[in-house]
Amino acid sequence: MMPTPRTVLAVNPGSRYLGIAVLQGTQLRDWRVKVLRGRSTREKAGKAKYILLTLLQRYQPAALAIKKLDRCRSSRALNQLTQEISILAESNGAKVREYPLRRLERFFTGQRKSNKRAMAEILATEYPDLMYELDREKAAKNPYHIRLFEAVALAALCAHELDNN
Repeated sequence: MMPTPRTVLAVNPGSRYLGIAVLQGTQLRDWRVKVLRGRSTREKAGKAKYILLTLLQRYQPAALAIKKLDRCRSSRALNQLTQEISILAESNGAKVREYPLRRLERFFTGQRKSNKRAMAEILATEYPDLMYELDREKAAKNPYHIRLFEAVALAALCAHELDNN
């Protein structure tokens, strides 16, 4: 019997959206952006934790990769949500790894100065199922699907590091 490939769950947290990706071995199994609807920050955080708990139970990942928030573009509520996601993952047996956006961009583009769009194009080449989302992102006025690409990048970098350790 062949061993089950290592699973990585990745989350790009936001106050209104969660970018989510699941990588099982080298296969991209799940990717999406979940909208966090609710009147209060507490209500949105509860929905985010429910979504994550469902994914943790479904996929039982070895690791959770999460985007490290930029201090200038964050809030106390978002920092707390990120911390609660990490605690939830650890309590479900997943190792938590944080990655800043610049590290993701550098890893995928190989350039010191890069951008999210270049990274998304590289990811769509590596994971052809993402081409549809890339086309939608290019056509959109507001960056919505880019959260999804950041989550896929988080999962791929985390899986790469776990495989090389």
